[in-house]
Amino acid sequence: MKITVKTVAIRPPAPPNAERVIELPDGAVVADALSQLGLARPNSHATLLNDETIPAGRRGETALKAGDILTVFPPIKGG
Repeated sequence: MKITVKTVAIRPPAPPNAERVIELPDGAVVADALSQLGLARPNSHATLLNDETIPAGRRGETALKAGDILTVFPPIKGG
């Protein structure tokens, strides 16, 4: 299946394209898509699936379907 992945404000070693389509096997979950992105610490990034927040604890169980849009933001830091 194909999904669209959008990365927002992610610095290297970020994926080279801010928006692209990736291929995943049927039955893939959000965690599978994140592992393909090559992020240093994918669990620290915020994720939206079709504009709904997916907490880190649900990424391994949240199924993807063809045409989904996964948006990935860097961790928020402050002081």
